[in-house]
Amino acid sequence: MVVGGGAAGLMAGACAAELGLRCVVLERRHRPGLKLLLCGNNRCNVTHAASVDELLAAYGEPVAGFLRPAITAFPPTALRRWFADHGLQTTAHEDGRVFPVSEEADDVVHCFRDVFRDREIPMVLNCPVLSVEPDGAGYRVRTTHFSLAAPRVLVVTGGVSYPKTGSVGDGQRFARDLGHRVAPYRPGLAGIELEVCSVAQRQPVSLPATSVALCCAGIERARTSGEILLDRTCARGPAMVNASRIMARENLREVELRIDLFPAESAEALARRLAGGRRGRQGDVLPREVMEFLVRQLPAGAGHEALARLLKDWRMPVRGVRPLKEAMVTVGGVQLEEIDPATMQSRRCPGLYFAGEVMDVDGPTGGYNLHAAFATARLAIASIADGIGARPLPAAAEPTGSRERRGRDDQRFRPPRPFRKRR
Repeated sequence: MVVGGGAAGLMAGACAAELGLRCVVLERRHRPGLKLLLCGNNRCNVTHAASVDELLAAYGEPVAGFLRPAITAFPPTALRRWFADHGLQTTAHEDGRVFPVSEEADDVVHCFRDVFRDREIPMVLNCPVLSVEPDGAGYRVRTTHFSLAAPRVLVVTGGVSYPKTGSVGDGQRFARDLGHRVAPYRPGLAGIELEVCSVAQRQPVSLPATSVALCCAGIERARTSGEILLDRTCARGPAMVNASRIMARENLREVELRIDLFPAESAEALARRLAGGRRGRQGDVLPREVMEFLVRQLPAGAGHEALARLLKDWRMPVRGVRPLKEAMVTVGGVQLEEIDPATMQSRRCPGLYFAGEVMDVDGPTGGYNLHAAFATARLAIASIADGIGARPLPAAAEPTGSRERRGRDDQRFRPPRPFRKRR
């Protein structure tokens, strides 16, 4: 039995069907994959085009060590092949993010729903689970309307961010009731509140290609890079949301951000450009609002050298982080020490499995969190099948065609898909 119909639950149900396992998926909300539909600005960044080692390095410890068996068994190449085999072609952007060719999150959910329909996998919607309790050699799963007995249960209820999608902490509560330790929740991949956000009252302001150092008491603790997107409430974009995840995972307090707006250029070269009358970021003009904000921080009469130093080392204390309900992921959940990383089975309760964000697993923005959900769900189902002597899952395979051939041209060669009625 699978409790939860999000990314991990959908992959778990599909993999169970591949192995011929009898399975039912219970979902709290009126339709599955609601949070999936929000991923990647509604385009669904399903994974990241990186090697296993590169992927694990981005997660960092202790998450990387825990995820190694799952991601080694199901790397990004294998996930893309799985989608292609089920009628969904994907394309990798230059930054490594992988999307469906259509760049529509709906297509990812419909791909899973096609599998569920074709394989006749039962899914019960509008079905909140109240408890998972030991019942003889297995478990009894109680819902608001009925209860079911199952020898094995996979809990994939997600974290607690975006609660309207159904992620309200049910799985962590079940785990706690069964004696597991649960790490406190913190917002991961959330906006950071900074003084400079005041410049974006009229419209968002983008600062591309930055480098951001996270410092505590003057000591650099971590570094992120990428775009910073300022809006009226906070700073977002990869550089900022990844910084918020590090702050949560490392429990950093009183953090000062040191932002380099021109990481590819020295302060001396930047000063010469400014002296020549070209205020630019790699040839482009800085947003006027930001430049004016920076100039106001300089003493009267400061020269181009002082401005260049400020552009290379713009120091700003973190005022706060946006609340958990606005975060892309939850830092915290069932503690990793409670789960066997080789099988995703609970170390305390045989026959109980976890996958996805219900665990204390999180990664940076860019497809890492969805890949972790898919890979851990697949490993859990493979482990269940192995325990009852079912046939193994197919081995990982490399998608056909080079990275250059994939992309827009995939639409031309996309195989026909079964008719489906869209709601």
